[in-house]
Amino acid sequence: MSSESKMLGQIENKSRLQKEVSVSTALLVLGGSAVGAYVGLQIGGPIGAAVGTLVGAFVGALAAGFVKNFRVKVHKDGWVEVKYETRFA
Repeated sequence: MSSESKMLGQIENKSRLQKEVSVSTALLVLGGSAVGAYVGLQIGGPIGAAVGTLVGAFVGALAAGFVKNFRVKVHKDGWVEVKYETRFA
């Protein structure tokens, strides 16, 4: 197993919201659109929509069953970061 962290992009975050959302493995298996919708709903509003779009596109590129312990973090400066562990080294 290995841990990864990646900055996906930057969104407009005038309210300086900082939030972290954990995504279950079961939801990851459903695919990028499900994960993007879940994360966007958890964060809420236009910031949630922007973050959900970034995350959905990223997860859609991952192989099912390859990733576990997936977390999304929105930083105060607007950067969106994902942290996850891979099942294989």
